[in-house]
Formats: sequence, C-alpha cells, structure tokens
Amino acid sequence: MILRNVLYLVLLIAVSACQNTPTKVSNLTDCPEVRPQVCAMIYAPVCAMGKNGRFTSYSSGCTACSHEEVVGYTPGVCTKEN
Repeated sequence: MILRNVLYLVLLIAVSACQNTPTKVSNLTDCPEVRPQVCAMIYAPVCAMGKNGRFTSYSSGCTACSHEEVVGYTPGVCTKEN
C-alpha cells in the first residue's frame, strides 16, 4: 500500500515536471506596469508572450504591451519555434 502511494507520487511529480509552460523567457522585454493607451503607428514587429505562455505577433512593442494579457516581447515576428 505504501509502495503504491509512493509510486503514484513519483509518477505525479514526473508528469508535472514535463509541462512546457515557460514562466520567464531570458531575452524577453518586460511590459511596463502602466500600460500604454496610445501607440505611434510604427511597424517594428515583435513576438509577444501572453500570461498563458502562448506567443502572438504584434506590429510593435507598444501595441503588444497595450494588451493586459501580454507579459513581454522579443523583436521580430513569431515563428513556429516560439
């Protein structure tokens, strides 16, 4: 009985360690606490990471950070590797 419980615990830890949700990307430019309300119409594409860990392309860092769900961004359009 104890051995089975230990086995379940080890299996649970192993499965939870396999989740691929990044909490922090090292080269990510963080969005400011006070979000921009107006952005210049400059096209400088960025790949932004949302709070859910998904990446979306935006026309600029300002545009990306104007969305509350965006955590930060990196320069360039998102690719399949993001």
